[in-house]
Amino acid sequence: MEEQLNIQKLAAVRSLLFVPAGKLDKWGKAEASGADVLCIDLEDSVPPDEKLEARSEVFAFLEHGTQNHPLVILRINSIETDFGKSDLEMIRELSNPVGGLMVPKLTEAGSLEKLSKQLIMFERKTQLIPLIETAQALENCRAIMSTNLVTGAIFGGHDLAMELGCSKDWDVLSAYRSEFIRSAGGLNLSLIDMPWFGLDDIEGLRTETKNAKRFGFTAKAAIHPAQAEPINRVFMPTRKEADDAAEMIKVFEKAGGHAVAWRGTVLEPPVINQAKRVLERANYFEQKR
Repeated sequence: MEEQLNIQKLAAVRSLLFVPAGKLDKWGKAEASGADVLCIDLEDSVPPDEKLEARSEVFAFLEHGTQNHPLVILRINSIETDFGKSDLEMIRELSNPVGGLMVPKLTEAGSLEKLSKQLIMFERKTQLIPLIETAQALENCRAIMSTNLVTGAIFGGHDLAMELGCSKDWDVLSAYRSEFIRSAGGLNLSLIDMPWFGLDDIEGLRTETKNAKRFGFTAKAAIHPAQAEPINRVFMPTRKEADDAAEMIKVFEKAGGHAVAWRGTVLEPPVINQAKRVLERANYFEQKR
């Protein structure tokens, strides 16, 4: 990214919890959930005839509320709509920049690039998290993710499935998840998987979260406070993973940066780069405890 942000980035997060803008009275439960990011939702969780009131409540909450979470972001309405434009006006009036903006209903990079420039112009610079939830956005995913101020992206599988007329089952959406992950290659973004909607099925949540991690996602969204802890556990490197990563780095460095055999596998730069990422995440979250 060309611009440097002076706020906590998404680089090391495991979970993102949506908090409906109309339910800020439950904020204490959201903070207690352990989610790494709390996202106040001004879009899907708010009916059209309640958006004006919800926006006013969110403004008052961000200006005068008692929220103590280190990373609070907003999911605004589509920036192509009047609701979205009003959300941006509210953000400009805040005393301090919000921690991040989740931007929904994108189809291409142009509108996000325009928003990025506007935020910088009005000194409201903050990280952008595009929500890839349409077939057209998936088609233009690489360009969207490469936009200035973007630090992460969310796979919006629910809305994508509705648009395509398919189910949300893992096997059905796996090809679209793969395209999402492939588009982010080398950009060093936080890649957040869609929420699990089975509120009473924690085992299903764990299974899907493990699959998301295998695919290359670095975090998962949640729609209930009880989902944050299971998600965090999956995305937190285990002690063995951290120890193995540290040992691989040590062995590789001892070999002078040359490819070397270790426990039946070959250590080379791509493997070591991944090991460094694992160790960095493990150390970061260990310090947060």
